[in-house]
Amino acid sequence: GAAKLEDHLFAAPEIVFDDVSFRYDGAEEDTICHLSFTLRRGEKLALVGTNGAGKTTLVKLLCGLYRPTSGEIRVNGVPVSEFRREDYYRLISPVFQDVRTAFFSLAETVSGASMKDTDTIRAERCLRLAGLGEKLDLLPEGIMTRLNKKVNKNGTELSGGEAQKLMLARALYKDAPLLVLDEPTAALDPIAESHIYHTYSEMCVGKTSLFISHRLASTIFCDRILLMRDGSITEEGTHEELVHAGGDYQKLFEIQSCWYQKEIDG
Repeated sequence: GAAKLEDHLFAAPEIVFDDVSFRYDGAEEDTICHLSFTLRRGEKLALVGTNGAGKTTLVKLLCGLYRPTSGEIRVNGVPVSEFRREDYYRLISPVFQDVRTAFFSLAETVSGASMKDTDTIRAERCLRLAGLGEKLDLLPEGIMTRLNKKVNKNGTELSGGEAQKLMLARALYKDAPLLVLDEPTAALDPIAESHIYHTYSEMCVGKTSLFISHRLASTIFCDRILLMRDGSITEEGTHEELVHAGGDYQKLFEIQSCWYQKEIDG
């Protein structure tokens, strides 16, 4: 029988990857190899690693967009395959790096619903929490502003950083028990990024969250960090523990902290 959504919607879930492998059709090798880890209830877990390590594939597996080739993913002990797909999607608020906005108003974009089904007070609160308050205050039509200037003369265009914040507002509005942020600050400079992390920490209260990043400074506020390499998890610990361990994480952090300083000092 199908798993009941209501049993899982109102509390931070535990997610278990149990010996999960994934291979793309026609590929010679697995992208994810025998991966096992637990994302604990209410935990803020960071997933780091160089491009091609398998981070994005792992996220797509977690979000139910791909199914494992072998092994199992469980939510609160229930295999993901036992959920109806649309029910499973309701458990997750994802923020991906590729942002697509259509011709809707800001309010509708945040709620993912039509105007009549949108709680505009809540949508505005989420936009402000995500750091778009100043932008809203400048728009004559506020939260009703449409997102395409070419089509709507009173519309607005969003910069990369603003579009990123809009996706954050959507995740806040959806308020699902599992938050998945895949490189959510890729378009932001370090200063704007640090503001988002404060918001992010507030967003995570009472939720379980997975945060994927290639910028390691962002992982400091997470409870635990997993480092992926070639489809496997090779290091695990807090930021301090991994820096002291002197492995791949420490090397990546050293390389990055020098250009971080430059951006901040510059």
